[in-house]
Amino acid sequence: MTESNNLNDESFVRAAVERVLDGDVEAFAIIVHAYQRLIAADLARRLPAQDVQEVAQDVFVRAYRALPSYRQQAPLRIWLLRIARYAAMDFWRKHYRRRDRVFSDLDEAALHGVESAHQQTVAERQTDDDALEIAREWLALALEQLSPSDRAVITLVELEKTPLATAAEQLGCSLTAMKVRAFRARQRLKTALEDQRSKRK
Repeated sequence: MTESNNLNDESFVRAAVERVLDGDVEAFAIIVHAYQRLIAADLARRLPAQDVQEVAQDVFVRAYRALPSYRQQAPLRIWLLRIARYAAMDFWRKHYRRRDRVFSDLDEAALHGVESAHQQTVAERQTDDDALEIAREWLALALEQLSPSDRAVITLVELEKTPLATAAEQLGCSLTAMKVRAFRARQRLKTALEDQRSKRK
């Protein structure tokens, strides 16, 4: 069996897991090599293209640290994809915390429903910090539902307050196309936020 076929063999990868747990740190490279394309492809659906590689590296760092907790009931790729999903969520949370303006950066109408909904959902949690943290989580989950293209538009236009003409230049489209993309991205974000609200009812 060739090395390439070995990497596609779950039992071969599980053996690499056992080697890592037994102290063979270098065996973790087998796991990375086997699943790096899978993780990158998954993250590409969730993150801006320029951030995929960095977050993918973080996924494998997390996986290495958490490997002793892996119980092997599920395939390793499922376990890694779960880590990737949480890493993507953390990326968006940190992204919006850095700007310290979770609500004000987005269309007020888009977030009105979320604010009202989480007031009902967390009525027993009275502090502003609790409510803000939940809002961040809802926003991160909603953004995950958008395409990378829409997330890029929201990030540039709504969060970073980039002028439309500049955003159009950065994204390689005309100003007219940028206006259309921004409008559609806002509408899709509203829909995603409403979806998060309905799931909490």
